[in-house]
Amino acid sequence: MVPSSHGTTVPVVVRSEWEIIDIGDDDELTLMDEGGDQKTDVNLPGYPENMAQEIRDAWNDGENQVSVTVQAAVGIEQVIAYKKVAE
Repeated sequence: MVPSSHGTTVPVVVRSEWEIIDIGDDDELTLMDEGGDQKTDVNLPGYPENMAQEIRDAWNDGENQVSVTVQAAVGIEQVIAYKKVAE
């Protein structure tokens, strides 16, 4: 708790949706947003332990597009969720 007479810093947290374009052998994701911008500096998540394999399996099925939610705060970006998107 911070008294009202004191200032405090609060992190800016940003969530964004990206479509997976490719998954590299080193677990590096190639992502694209709705505007066509690409991002290659995000890896598959290490936690929870099974999420990375679930994302890889969903993407390898090839039947659906796979979308991931990326959360960014204090200079760190991490995949926090995924879903299959019907075409």
